[in-house]
Amino acid sequence: MAIVFDLSEEAEPPAITALLKDLKIPADYARFEALGDASLFDELDRWKEHALVSLRALRELLSKRDGVDEDERADVVFAVAPFRGEGEWTSEEMGELAETILHLTGSLDVPFLEKLLMQYVKPVFQATPHPLLNTETGRKLPRAAGGPMATQDVYEGQAWKAHPGIGNVLLWCVQHIESDAYERLWYLVVPPVMTLLDDYEAKYKLEGILSVRALLVKAPPDLLRRTGVSELLLSSIQRALTFLHSPSTPKLIRAAVPTAIDLILRTTQKGSEQQFNQLCAILGEGIIGSVWMYGSQDADAIEASVDSLPELIKVLRIGTTRYLKALILQLTHPLHPNPHRPARPSLQISSLRALLCLIQGCSPRMHAWKGTILESIAKCWVTLVDAAKADPESLALKEGLRNTAVQLAFAAPSVLNNYAALIARDEDMFGPLLGNLPAPKIEG
Repeated sequence: MAIVFDLSEEAEPPAITALLKDLKIPADYARFEALGDASLFDELDRWKEHALVSLRALRELLSKRDGVDEDERADVVFAVAPFRGEGEWTSEEMGELAETILHLTGSLDVPFLEKLLMQYVKPVFQATPHPLLNTETGRKLPRAAGGPMATQDVYEGQAWKAHPGIGNVLLWCVQHIESDAYERLWYLVVPPVMTLLDDYEAKYKLEGILSVRALLVKAPPDLLRRTGVSELLLSSIQRALTFLHSPSTPKLIRAAVPTAIDLILRTTQKGSEQQFNQLCAILGEGIIGSVWMYGSQDADAIEASVDSLPELIKVLRIGTTRYLKALILQLTHPLHPNPHRPARPSLQISSLRALLCLIQGCSPRMHAWKGTILESIAKCWVTLVDAAKADPESLALKEGLRNTAVQLAFAAPSVLNNYAALIARDEDMFGPLLGNLPAPKIEG
């Protein structure tokens, strides 16, 4: 359907209702990645230019008014909030304008958020209710409503996808809910969050995870447990780590892992077996068993998973030794020169960062792996020195290798004998990496 608008300057300032109509995002943005018609891309670009003009005009209009009435205010928020997040329909300037406009609409209270969620957000998702939720209470159902196939039926229709940016509206609402308001708004918040989180497209899963992350900031842990929603959220986030080979996969991994950790730490008892097992599932089944096993050829996904490791290792601490072999082999692999594949410095730096955390967290076991680690950092160092590069990435990589050597000596002091042997063989090469180390702690 053609997108009709006029980019000419207005003699009179347009009314709010006219501006909001101009901000309605075309449904074609929902399938932006699959569009093949160049003329449609051009049409969407023209719409985006006009939407930018309308946002500027709306900001000017609201800045000169004392306020807006409640209905008009809800219309403004629903139309403008989609521009403050990510999406092909927005830009950095549009996002900044949206933030300013939303601020101009006034302070928020629970009745307004309830109205926005009830009258604007809920109708968008109502046609495809989540089969594992009671939509009237926001509680987990004991079994899927509609039978075993209900989880597949929910993917039919999906009228909510004709509303690009609805995830950003939901996120804005969640970010403004205070802790004591969640009991009242729970049944309005959880169903759309779960619909996004359990969608089969990675980009919508990412929107769902971002809303979960915001929800965890102030949602009472007891409410998450009582309603069974913590269990649903964790299962869905774990499944998100199996959605590989999508352009959104790296972002999805970087968002999913810290969100899962936060959820687990908030809803389980500190140091409990349940907490340990859930954290292990994220590492063992999610990262090692999924991303590394089935996405090994996707360097961006691998790097995203490695970026997520330090936080996970820090909470598992010595418990990480369960996966020590898989972790060390994966983290040292990018450090070895490969004649068939160019080095990826960002992955190497990320791997060293995770390796440092691993050495610190599992120091009692490092004596068994000191040779493997030393071999990888030494080979990487030789490659760097031979390349004679002085760019910021190369310098950062050299620093990471040096720090790893220092930390390995702290964890396994007997490796100093190996260091001495390498320095004796080629002091110019290995002295800067392995020489003049701080005094190590006594092993054992």
